[in-house]
Amino acid sequence: MQPWVNPPGTVGAGRLARIPVRHLRDEETGCPMNRALSVRRDLSAVIRVSSKTPREEFPFALPQELLDQLESGEAQNIDQALDRCRGMRSRCLPQHVTWSAAAAERYLDARRRDQESRDGASLPRTFRASDAWIAFRAVAEPDVRGITDYERTVWGRQYVSADATLRELVIPAKGNAKEYLPLPELAAVASVLYYGIPARIPPFKHQSPAHRHPAPPPRPERVRVYSAGLTEGRIRLLRAIETDAFADWSAAEIRDLHEQHVVPRLGRVLDGRERIAGAHCAGCKVLPECSALPSAPALLAVPPPASPGKRRTVSVSDLRAHHDCPARYHLTRVLKLPNSVQENEAVRRGRAVDSWLNARHASADAPPCHEVPLPAHLPGLADEELAPALGMLRAHRARCPLDNPAATQFRPQHRVTVHDPQADVIVIASCDLVYEERGGVVVRETKTSAFPSGSRTVLLEKHPQLALMVLLLASGVLGGDPRRSRVELEILRPNGAALEEFDPGDEATVEHARTVLASYTVPWSAETRYDAAPRPGYDCTDCEALSWCATGKERVAAAG
Repeated sequence: MQPWVNPPGTVGAGRLARIPVRHLRDEETGCPMNRALSVRRDLSAVIRVSSKTPREEFPFALPQELLDQLESGEAQNIDQALDRCRGMRSRCLPQHVTWSAAAAERYLDARRRDQESRDGASLPRTFRASDAWIAFRAVAEPDVRGITDYERTVWGRQYVSADATLRELVIPAKGNAKEYLPLPELAAVASVLYYGIPARIPPFKHQSPAHRHPAPPPRPERVRVYSAGLTEGRIRLLRAIETDAFADWSAAEIRDLHEQHVVPRLGRVLDGRERIAGAHCAGCKVLPECSALPSAPALLAVPPPASPGKRRTVSVSDLRAHHDCPARYHLTRVLKLPNSVQENEAVRRGRAVDSWLNARHASADAPPCHEVPLPAHLPGLADEELAPALGMLRAHRARCPLDNPAATQFRPQHRVTVHDPQADVIVIASCDLVYEERGGVVVRETKTSAFPSGSRTVLLEKHPQLALMVLLLASGVLGGDPRRSRVELEILRPNGAALEEFDPGDEATVEHARTVLASYTVPWSAETRYDAAPRPGYDCTDCEALSWCATGKERVAAAG
């Protein structure tokens, strides 16, 4: 292994590695270099970017504070807890406060039922641990990675039995309680609980090692790991996907799991050097020095920020949500609170059609869609809902790009990440299909609709992702010759289809695309508190956050 060298663009010693369990997941995507830098907590960017925001962006922040108040006995009920959490509450939207209070009450009710079920059983009751458990390892001199202090942490609610022989972790989930997690992740959690020492991370947490308890208790004899569903109000003992075994292990079992599943993954996290662009780029310490992230100055057509703030990430879905309602954007796109309404048939049909087409277009060697029989059923659709979807797939056959002999390099659901340095925003675009043709790049977007299409001008305004694709092609981010490139919009209806094209080499098309995109990006970029009401004409009925939103409920009641 080559000795670690702190990359250009960073300052600090890089002696402290604080590694959260999530980084040890086998399936975790992202940038290995970003991961390796993020865990080196005393290493920072030469040009620091603020991480503070006027609104709370961690969905569990307020529920955790409320539960701390209630489980410690400092508050006797949810109203008292909310009153004691005024500082945190002021940073949250009212809808976030409503969701948090309901989530905390459901959690406590589930926890009470779990503890009562232990009476008379072999499993003792457990009580909230006052300090977090952190697994430490320290060396006198910097090792080959340049590190002297290793700390491994877990996130969740931590509990211990009165005799200290049992430690438990309950991991909150915004929706329903999970039943399974990968064995390596559960092993990593269990090893922190077993090897962990009560400790507190200093307020300036990125720089200093955690403060250990001066007289740590003995290690436990048993560790259990749970999931708590904050929507359904249930606590469930987790199982390992690979073995179906419960996450309920003895000390000897945890030591074996640690050596088998945790130790090898620690090196993978700490030694990563490959650079991969993605949403994580927003918080990267070496973004200005990174060659893996394309740059497109003024892509979003917004003025430079008046003062440096947190570098943000945005997609067209984010922009559309903000356009409909700033609160909806914050609740569903930033906090990602659970969906409180059922999707309608049109949304489910569109997803089913897209999924089938993505699978069909995944390889340039695959036969055109007209040579493949239509499916007997589509996931997510009832039998009576199948006919319109099959009509759309049948209509697609006449326009399948696999029929084009000049088309190559098919990339379905191609994800594009680009930095707009003028706005200092990471832009994420997910293209339905990208392929190459005679030196140009073609981006095809497919929409399912029961209604006829409009003019090209109307289509750009109705589907701002088309405007973004035009600008990405014009900027050269996707490669290819812009004069040979195009954006295609395939509109599938149960009884027919249409194919529209947009030319990124046409100046008028590019200017119109820029105007359309700016109508979304300028208001979004200026937003900080998300207090504004839904736009006039927006129907709150299908809003994912309706259950938590008094404004939405009032509008739905007034309309109905």
